[in-house]
Amino acid sequence: MIRTTDTPIDPRPVDEGTILDEVVSILVEVIGEDFLLDVEVTAETTFNDDLAVESIEFVALAERLREHYGDRVDFVAFVGELELEEIVTMTVGQLVTHIQTCLSDQNGADHG
Repeated sequence: MIRTTDTPIDPRPVDEGTILDEVVSILVEVIGEDFLLDVEVTAETTFNDDLAVESIEFVALAERLREHYGDRVDFVAFVGELELEEIVTMTVGQLVTHIQTCLSDQNGADHG
């Protein structure tokens, strides 16, 4: 009998464009569509200066990311490893890269 892992292999692509779209959708849920109407969210968009994300919204973002990606993407651990200045200047693109790395590592582990 072949034993499989409990974690299914995610068939979704892990390209940056797809992840950016997913992150923008999550940000709409967290921050609100009305606020994001005036802001074009790109990889260069900063959470602090451009989106004015507050700490409670970072908590909500972490929860939404966990709901969407499961344990594969640990936003809290990612932010916890950053210096304060890095957190303040963090861009959406940095988060997208982190997610892409986590998903790529997970899919590689599932296949290996």
